[in-house]
Amino acid sequence: MTVHYELPTTADFAALAGVHDPAITIYVSTSPVVSERERAEVGVKSAFDDAIEQVRAADAAGPVVAEFRAERDRILADQQLWGSLARSMAIFVAPGFSEIFVLPNRLDDAVHVGSHFTLGQLLRAPSQDQEAYALTLSAHEWGLWHATPVERAAKLDVDPAGTANLDEATNREPGEERPRGVHRGTGSTSQGGASRLTGDEGRKTLLDLYAKRVSDVVRRELQQRDAEERVPLFVFATEPLLSLFIERHRNGRRVVALAGAPDRLGGAEIDDAARQQLAKLNIREAESALRQLREGTAGRVERDLAAIAREAADGAVECLWFDFTTSVNGTLDRESGAVQFAKGNGAGEELNDGTHAGDLLPQLALLVMAKGGKVVTVRSDDLDGDVWSGPAMAELRFALA
Repeated sequence: MTVHYELPTTADFAALAGVHDPAITIYVSTSPVVSERERAEVGVKSAFDDAIEQVRAADAAGPVVAEFRAERDRILADQQLWGSLARSMAIFVAPGFSEIFVLPNRLDDAVHVGSHFTLGQLLRAPSQDQEAYALTLSAHEWGLWHATPVERAAKLDVDPAGTANLDEATNREPGEERPRGVHRGTGSTSQGGASRLTGDEGRKTLLDLYAKRVSDVVRRELQQRDAEERVPLFVFATEPLLSLFIERHRNGRRVVALAGAPDRLGGAEIDDAARQQLAKLNIREAESALRQLREGTAGRVERDLAAIAREAADGAVECLWFDFTTSVNGTLDRESGAVQFAKGNGAGEELNDGTHAGDLLPQLALLVMAKGGKVVTVRSDDLDGDVWSGPAMAELRFALA
């Protein structure tokens, strides 16, 4: 049994691809929260029991069934594995083969038994954004957090540069109701050389100054870590501080506002919220890209699987979108791109000559990736019907002749 805490690589997919008969695939949602561990364990055991029963019913040899049961028990007894969970787990077991991936993104619970592993959901992990920054911001304090594809959100060591809280950022004494000595253009009224702010308007002015100074520090820190502004920033704060900060970050980096009480959030809560928001962001951006492509040059789009396969073999697919909830079985020749569909127009497990067939969509995705193209997995139910139809869609590098 090999456990992976990194995102699956091309080599991992190559090892999983092809015939592994009989092959058990299990996807289960999990949680790093200890109190939810039992639910995940029950889910894995139930899925294994269901899969083993399917294997037994298909007249598998006794030693094969016994091997699957032993592997199930070994996985359930692995305390290190169950003590290091993220948001999902993908399990692939076949005779002489056992690979587990602990993943940061949420996957749908599923179990499949066949001649091939089902890889559609596994492809979601590397094909979608799995990294985010988060800012927790209140008048009492603020913190900058970083969630990576393989690690839960952790607080970054950032020098606040005189902005640790509202009082420090606005040069006040802690707890002072009517601040004195507010400098650098706060918009206050001045009488007798002293600067005074009072009431709701005065407090909003102070909050605006605080938001500006925190924004400057955060922008500088993120620029050093992510100069291309590729990674989104999720901001946890209450109004009006939330809007005041967001107003400072309208250009450049993707910034998402999340209203709430930031002082009560720990690493686990921040990570969970960030992953949920990343999933929503991925859906919105995929939908936007598909809509633009649909409204653009029709000659750059191909929906026929056989045609996509031929273009993929030639390295002509720029980006492949496919619905991981849909399966079309068959075989793919990676050299020529030739496709043969399984019985029942791709619904069966074998070709007409009895050859084992696997899901064509992940096979196409791996071929596109090998040729330098991009792959984006989608759930068709998440998208508007007017931007999606069919199991897959490919954007070509050049217009079709």
